[in-house]
Amino acid sequence: MKKFKEIVALIESGESEDGGGFGTPFQPSRTTRSAASDFGVHRIENDTQLNRIKAFLSSFTNREYLDPRGALSMLRAKMNIMGLDFDFTPATKLMPSPEGPNTFKLKRFGGTFGTTPEHDLSKGFLVTDGIAEFNGGKGIDMVVEVIITNNNLYKFEISLVSS
Repeated sequence: MKKFKEIVALIESGESEDGGGFGTPFQPSRTTRSAASDFGVHRIENDTQLNRIKAFLSSFTNREYLDPRGALSMLRAKMNIMGLDFDFTPATKLMPSPEGPNTFKLKRFGGTFGTTPEHDLSKGFLVTDGIAEFNGGKGIDMVVEVIITNNNLYKFEISLVSS
C-alpha cells in the first residue's frame, strides 16, 4: 500500500509546470515551481509579482485548447487564486474572437465599491479596479489574441498592458 507522500510525489513528477503553475503554492520544500509567493502575487504593481503573473500566462499559452471559452474560464479561475479577476463568464455570448485582440480589464479582488474621505458621495459611489490607486493611477488590461491552429485547436497569446 502506498503512502500519501509517495502518491503526491508521483503526481508532482508527472506534471510539468514550467513558468509557474498553482499545483502546490507556498510549499518551498516541494520541487514544483509556483507563481504564488509569500509577498502576494495580487500586488501586481510590484515588478517581481507582475513577472510571476507573466510567467504563469506564458505557461498557460504554451498549450492548445479545444474550447476557447472553457480555457478562458479556467484562466479566470486560476487568476482568482491570485486575487485577480476579469469580466468573462462562459454563459455570456461573448466569444473570444480570432479576428482581433480581446481586451479584459483586470481587477484586484473584484474591484472596489464605496467611498473615501476625498470622494464626493453626491456623485455616486466610487467604483475602481483595485489596481489603479496603487499603481500610479494606471490600471492593467489583459490583451488576449486567439489563434486557430492547423489542427483546428485554439492557442492564445496573452499580454498585460497598462491602461
